[in-house]
Amino acid sequence: MFRVLVPIDFSPDAKNFVESGFKILPKVDEAAFIYVIPLGMKELEDFVDTESINNARSKAERKLVEFVESLTIKADKITQAVTDGDPARVLLDLANSGKFDAVLIGHRGYAYIEEFFIGSVTLKLISKARIPVIVVRKGRKEEDILEMK
Repeated sequence: MFRVLVPIDFSPDAKNFVESGFKILPKVDEAAFIYVIPLGMKELEDFVDTESINNARSKAERKLVEFVESLTIKADKITQAVTDGDPARVLLDLANSGKFDAVLIGHRGYAYIEEFFIGSVTLKLISKARIPVIVVRKGRKEEDILEMK
């Protein structure tokens, strides 16, 4: 049974990286898509109320459903989840939970600055995850997919 964790940040290349990555994966029994609302900074607690967080969660849930429905991928089971916190910490905890066989992630998300840099969340996953992290480069073809660990 092959289970893959797929963090999504809704960046412009997110659909591209997911579909390219799935082309090289073995048969996927379960694809778990997750969006982490980036509220991991303690400094934000005084400025973000529960209603704002719930509103953000509702919007993200709708967006995630639409995103997954737009994909042309094959998996026996597809799950979706939205949570909040520090994205790197949440994703590392999930990656190291023993529930997944690999993580599929884009090399840069919304914070894309230079083509050759790797995003901070991706870098933390590569460095600290105990399972393979499959990184898909921004705007590249499937032959440019890197498996790093």
